[in-house]
Amino acid sequence: MNRFRKWLYKPKRTDPQLLAQFYYADEELNQVATELDSLDGRKDPQRCTLLVNQFRSCQDNVLNIINQIMDECIPNDRANRDFCVKFPEEIRHDNLAGQLWFGAECLAAGSIIMNREIESIAMRPLAKDLTRSLEEVRNISRDQALRDLNLYTDRMRDALRHFDSLFAEFELSYVSAMVPVKSPKEYYVQQEVIVLFCETVERALKLGYLTQDMIDDYEPALMFTIPRLAIVCFQNSPLSSVSGSDCESVSVTTCSLSSSAYTPSPVSSLTPSSGTSEDPDHQEIQLALEDAKVATRNKIRSRFHSSSDLIHRLFVCISGVADQLQTNYASDLRSILKTLFEVMATKCEEGDNDKQKKAVPVLRSAVLEDCALCQETISSSELAAKAREGQFEDPPDWVPDEACSSCIACKAPFTVIRRKHHCRSCGKIFCSRCSSHSAPLPRYGQVKPVRVCTHCYMFHVTPFYSDKAGI
Repeated sequence: MNRFRKWLYKPKRTDPQLLAQFYYADEELNQVATELDSLDGRKDPQRCTLLVNQFRSCQDNVLNIINQIMDECIPNDRANRDFCVKFPEEIRHDNLAGQLWFGAECLAAGSIIMNREIESIAMRPLAKDLTRSLEEVRNISRDQALRDLNLYTDRMRDALRHFDSLFAEFELSYVSAMVPVKSPKEYYVQQEVIVLFCETVERALKLGYLTQDMIDDYEPALMFTIPRLAIVCFQNSPLSSVSGSDCESVSVTTCSLSSSAYTPSPVSSLTPSSGTSEDPDHQEIQLALEDAKVATRNKIRSRFHSSSDLIHRLFVCISGVADQLQTNYASDLRSILKTLFEVMATKCEEGDNDKQKKAVPVLRSAVLEDCALCQETISSSELAAKAREGQFEDPPDWVPDEACSSCIACKAPFTVIRRKHHCRSCGKIFCSRCSSHSAPLPRYGQVKPVRVCTHCYMFHVTPFYSDKAGI
């Protein structure tokens, strides 16, 4: 009966409905899993590696469609994932869900992940529940795809809610066991540092130590200048006992790390100023506090031979603290600076935003039209058959280095730090961030994983995306 219903009500491959897309994505996943189970990896390790990569890509595709179904089916009942902001930036990528699924299956089968036996044993019951829940969601969704593509039943909604809750719980447990995850206190401290850095940059812009162009152009020198300026203007810094002229000298030395010209002005305004009370009852207290500050300042200054000696010692301390921030907390500093640049960059006017929004579809279509692989009419099954028969194609010609000065994908200009990388699938030039994936290219006879760009990785590296409608 099921076979007859499958033959009679099977959705079309070009159907844009999510359940139809899920049906074919799940079918392709089952085909690769069947072939992988029947293959002896010791006899054909290269084919095994290729199938594993295809299997992982199919898992990513299935999870992506399930996530879209949940957004459409249970938009107000999704599990809370606010904890994801505490994950390191390199963990939060598009393929995380597929890695979690693969990890859950390994744990459910009895494997130990990353030599973490205690954590693996603790997560194993949750991993088994998650895999069972995901299998139930796949069965219900596949059955519904053969009945009515426009209807989400109550049974399907309940299964999706249960799976989403388990997946969120497993995501937090798995990532926390694999990498150090910030505690709420550490996360709030990082937010406070972001606020401090933003206030520092705002004051430095007003004083002329920095320029808005440096912020908009992501000037590399700011990576060194901003932490030092933040220490200078921090309320409890040693500079609270330094006179205005000496403090100005320290900030001038700090800003000399950047190549931009600046206009010296009193840097005492960088430090928060305390308001004076007009109540006469507090005048004596204020005078006593001022006398205590002067005495403390004189005591500190008496330890140094001259103002230049004091400035040198302070700058050495400031540089040491800033360098520790950049070396011991490099990932955190990158995340802080990324947020800072997003906040402090020049904001476009509403008219410009509308133009940019209208231009986005045009740019996307232009990128796809520019891709020769997107224009191919050959199907994924034909490509796979040719690869098995040894009919390899010639690899694409690489774009010359001198013909490209910025990344094809993100348009970031290439510098001494941001280097050029060629995608082995399309031959175009990208930055390391936009070409961070590796995969074999069987159509070119390349069985070992090589560098590919994000676009080719998503749509052309494996044969499971090229047949999707709308791509």
